[in-house]
Formats: sequence, structure tokens, C-alpha cells
Amino acid sequence: MDTLRIPGAYEGMLDQARQARAAGHAEVATWLYQRVIDRVKTALPRAGGQKEQLMEYLTSAADEFQAVLDWMGDHARAIGLCDEMVELDPEHATLWQRRAATERIYAGDVEQGIADLRRLCEEEPDEFWHPLELAARLLELDRLDEAEETLMGAELRARDDEERGLVYWMWFRVRRAQGRLREAAQAWETACRYDDFYKQSAGAVYRMFIAAGDYLNAEVYLEREQNSLMAGYYRGVLAYRQGQKSRAQRAWRQVAQKPPGDFDRGWEHWAMALVRLGDKDTALKLLENLTDQGYATDQGYTVAALAWASVGDLETTKANLDLALRTRRQIFGPRALLPFDSWLEFKDVVQDEELLQKLQEHFDLGDEDAEADTEGDEAA
Repeated sequence: MDTLRIPGAYEGMLDQARQARAAGHAEVATWLYQRVIDRVKTALPRAGGQKEQLMEYLTSAADEFQAVLDWMGDHARAIGLCDEMVELDPEHATLWQRRAATERIYAGDVEQGIADLRRLCEEEPDEFWHPLELAARLLELDRLDEAEETLMGAELRARDDEERGLVYWMWFRVRRAQGRLREAAQAWETACRYDDFYKQSAGAVYRMFIAAGDYLNAEVYLEREQNSLMAGYYRGVLAYRQGQKSRAQRAWRQVAQKPPGDFDRGWEHWAMALVRLGDKDTALKLLENLTDQGYATDQGYTVAALAWASVGDLETTKANLDLALRTRRQIFGPRALLPFDSWLEFKDVVQDEELLQKLQEHFDLGDEDAEADTEGDEAA
């Protein structure tokens, strides 16, 4: 009998784990992923010709298991998983070592994790992903000079246009964090030249300028937005921030009239337009449907939070902001906060100052009183 295909074996358990993960049942998902890994470990010594298939199950389970552990904040267990995978998956040992180093940083052992990543960079001087990972972690830690230096090294190791695009997307993030917004936008332009994929990230550029109050440059980059839900929503934001409230309302009504199902992204912005127009129930219904389908983003939870904040429901607002933070931290690390431009959305919509004060801890407010360098005068 083919033990790889019997009911309840590897494929079935992986499917069950994925369903549990999508439904938010993290403890069930972790139990199922661990069960897959344990069974594959037992079967590998006698796998014979099935070893390649078993390794696919193993690496898929470990990869997804690590993501769930990150969601739960169980970085110690994630370190153990990565260390174990170094032994079980020797072909990709340095990948798991790199992940273990990142998990150590997230667990609070920052200097050891950074040292482990630096060691990998030195041991494999041609490997692109080591310095890119190190630069990302240094950026998260706000060690911007070190991130810049490391990213220069990653750029030298980039072997194709996809990797060069990744480097310049990271340059965008570093320059944005440094307040060098014009240079950040130029880095995004370069990323797009290397890889068309980044054209769909125009929102990161015009939102950066909107948050800085540089509406002229925001309008320039808003013209690059390919998604009409997002473009229409942010045209409304630009009008609103410049005191043109009737024009903003028209822009949001035009967005609300478009069927969100006709688009492959931008659904959160459709919901946000509804919130801006005072129709929180329709907005929440869409966001709930998306979540039920397994589509959960930090922006979606943030929009849901804003909808509840608009009617003064502090408890539900904070619950959604907590989910938004947990989702965002899976991508940007455990120190990440919600972006400043999202805070500005709350200030636009929520009139209750006392409620706003209770929500501040969820947001990165570092830019609120700072003047960003939108003129690009600082030397590169």
C-alpha cells in the first residue's frame, strides 16, 4: 500500500493544518504540522524512491509551521524547528540557519542573531540572500547605517534582474526610513525597471508622500497606480487633506460604485471608501467575507478597526488593531507597528480624542512631529 496517499497521511494532514491555520486555530494547526514532521522523520530512513516526495512534505510542513509559530509569537519553538531542519534538510541547511538567526533576533537575542547572519555572509560570500536578510533585520531594528552598508554588499551579489529588483525595493525601504523620500522614490523607480512586479507597489510611494504632506509628489506617483479602487480612494484622501471635502466625497462615491469582485486587489480600499462615506456595515461585511475566505491582511484588520472606531466601539477597535499588528509582524518582525499614514486615517475619521489616545500605541508615530526631507538634499 502507498503510505503517502492513504487517508489521514501526509497530504491529508497538511490540508487539515492549512484549514486550521486559515480559520485561526493556531494550536490545532501547530499540532498537525508537528505530526506531519514527526511522521516524515520516522519514514525517511525507509523511504527509498519516495524520499523526494517525503522531503517535499517535510519542507512544506516546516515552512508553514514556522509561519504559524511566528503568528503565535513562539520564537523559541521556531528556533528549535529551524535547528532541527538544518539536520533533516541538509541540502538547504544554510537557509534554515538563516531563518534560525532571524528567529533569535525576534526572540530577543538580537546580537547573537545578527552575528549568525554576519557569519553566514562571510562563509558564503557569493550567496545573495544572506546579506539581504541581514539588511532587512537591521532595518527593522532601526540600525539604518548598518542596513545601508549591508545592502551595498547584497547589491554586489545580485545575479539577475529579480534579485536587483529586490535590492532596490529594499533601498526604497531604507531611504524611506531615513526620511530621504525623493531618493526612496527613485529607488522604487529602479526596482520597477528591473522587475515589473514592483509597479503594483506604487501605493507605498504615494502613501509615503501623503504622510509627509508632500501632495504634489503624491499626485505624481498616484498617476502610476494601476488599480482604480486604490487610485480613486487616494484621490479622495488627497482632496480631503487639502480641504476639498466635496471633491473627496465624490471620489469615494465613485470607488463605492465599482464592484470589488471585479478586481484582484484593492478590496480594503473599497471598504475604506465605504467607511469614509459612513457605511461601516457594508464595509465590515466585505472584510468579514474576505477573512472567511482566508484572505487576512494587516490593512484589512486596520480598516475594520477604523469602522468600529468611527462609532466609538473601543473594545472591538482594539481587538482588530491587535490582529492587524500580529499580521504585520509576521512580515516585518515583532517590533513593527502600524504605519503612520494609517494613523492619519484614524485622525481624519475619528472625532473622539480620548479614544484616539487609547489607540496610539498600535501605530508608528515617529513621523508625526518630524519634517521629512522631501527635497532630497541629503547626500546619498
